[in-house]
Amino acid sequence: MAERSTIATLPNLLGIGRIVATPIIVALLLVDVPGSDLAAGLLFAAAGISDFFDGWIARSRNQVSPLGVFMDLAADKVLVAGVLIAMVEVDLVPTWIAATILIREFVVQAVRQLAAAEDVVISARALGKAKTLTTLAGLGLLFLAADAMTAGPMAPTGTGPALELAGFWLLVLATVLTVVSGLAYLRGAWPILIGASRGGA
Repeated sequence: MAERSTIATLPNLLGIGRIVATPIIVALLLVDVPGSDLAAGLLFAAAGISDFFDGWIARSRNQVSPLGVFMDLAADKVLVAGVLIAMVEVDLVPTWIAATILIREFVVQAVRQLAAAEDVVISARALGKAKTLTTLAGLGLLFLAADAMTAGPMAPTGTGPALELAGFWLLVLATVLTVVSGLAYLRGAWPILIGASRGGA
């Protein structure tokens, strides 16, 4: 039996930590200070790692709850959306990539809420998890690229252009996975969307 839903559990606190870290990461990325991009990248990496651990911790401690699921999803969306928008601002990410990823998240979240209203849970599939991992990896490389192309600690390595190219193509792959996984999610939820069934996908 799961514990009573409460905000004061380690998984939920990790989610709150990602939300709190997001404006700090964005600010570090936007300021023109040597080393700030690397600092932002390290904080982003810590936030991304916490995302992969909070679910495992919740299950191992029997602390899975609707509040925890909401906190995890909200924290992930806030983190990725904040970083994508900031990277568009500093010309690290094309607008079309950010827009595609964010629109997909809004649509899927709306469908998820509709499914929840019908007491149906549509679980994340392998494609969705691959999309998340690829997005985080691509953004992580772009943080390093930004530092290497400025006066940050990575500058002497001269790897800025290569890191930027690798990060860009990882985000292109993430965008493809975003579209494909989003369509798969909609297909799974189609009976709910047309009101034909209350069953799960």
